[in-house]
Amino acid sequence: MRPCWLLLFLLLCQGLLPWALGQNVPAQERTVRNLEGQLNQAKALEEQSQRRIRILNQELSRLSTRVENLLKEKARLEGEITRLERERAALSRQIAQLKEEIRQTEGRIAQLEKDLESLKERLQALMRSLHREKAGRYLPLLRAQSFTDLAVRARWVGYISKRDADLVHALQATLKALREERERLGLLLADLTAKEKALGETQRTLEGQKKELEATLSSLEREAQGKRALLREALQERQRLQAELAQLQARVLAERQRLLELKRQEEERRRQEEERRRREAERRQAAAQPAPREASVVVPPPPLPATVGRLAFPVPGGRILVPYGQEGPFQVIQGPAPGSPVQAAAEGYVAGILYLPNLGYTVMLVHTETLSTVYTNLQEPLVQEGQRVERGQLVGYTGGGLLIRPEELEFRVAVRVGGETRFVDPSAYY
Repeated sequence: MRPCWLLLFLLLCQGLLPWALGQNVPAQERTVRNLEGQLNQAKALEEQSQRRIRILNQELSRLSTRVENLLKEKARLEGEITRLERERAALSRQIAQLKEEIRQTEGRIAQLEKDLESLKERLQALMRSLHREKAGRYLPLLRAQSFTDLAVRARWVGYISKRDADLVHALQATLKALREERERLGLLLADLTAKEKALGETQRTLEGQKKELEATLSSLEREAQGKRALLREALQERQRLQAELAQLQARVLAERQRLLELKRQEEERRRQEEERRRREAERRQAAAQPAPREASVVVPPPPLPATVGRLAFPVPGGRILVPYGQEGPFQVIQGPAPGSPVQAAAEGYVAGILYLPNLGYTVMLVHTETLSTVYTNLQEPLVQEGQRVERGQLVGYTGGGLLIRPEELEFRVAVRVGGETRFVDPSAYY
């Protein structure tokens, strides 16, 4: 039989392991239920995180579509503004050209008016002259040398008068045409100016719309940045929840397997207990006279092997709190404080290490073929199975169990006499 199974056998014989297992199954079931509740909560949180991520993605998609439409509208407005700017520039050039034509026309009109005024003065002077010389208008004719000369002189005076009058009429007609042209150009200038003003107002309206679009785009971009930040946080939260969910699932699986193992061990314990009771009933029936007080007879412990000598007290500075046999086949030794050091009672090797949550770690040391010591309620041991230990070597610290006070140690001494292994009072060997 291997040493570790020897340790289990010794504990089973004394009824310690079945009691610990019986205590552990309900606690393990509670642990599994708590972990399953935590797992369900984690799944609900992960699903909530998934819904939040979907909503944020939908909102970001909606914002992206809206931003794309606004950018198209902005591009259209910019193109319209550019077209209006070109049209305004062309109108400005036409207006400048019309103004120049109007300036030239007004100059020509001024010059014609000046010429016309001069001709009017000439005609007025001629009329005055003709009026003064009305009585003597034939004097030039009388001075003529001949009739031919007289005819030439009369025709020449008439020609000069008619020419001046025609010139005046021509100048007046030209002046009238120029004034009409100036009026036409003025009307055209007013029309172009009105068009230029309308284009300017339209351009300013479009630029206002463009600014509103830019403000809306800026607001949407800030909103999108906020949504992206929330999405990053949601993704990180989902990643964290998924990691926790995976850990919880692993823990639930491990605790379920542990619960199944505990139940299997409990079932095995019950079977062995029923078998023990059956054998005990058969033994009592076969006995002629039952001896109910035989178990209370204290068998004196055999002497220790000479190679071992006296055992070292396992808890330096401690005291025996409960003597052997009062609560079971062990001593309860109280240390100076919680987490008191525990030392090997003699030289030997680590035969087995067993962990039960309610009892902490139990370490079994084999010193000779007939002598072993058992230390219960340890924290994680400082030795390993199969390791050689010296007398007084530190094995661990008290305080590993839930049902034993953290400063106490349950100490057992097992001896083998003949083919039987039993626990004896450790005080006989100090």
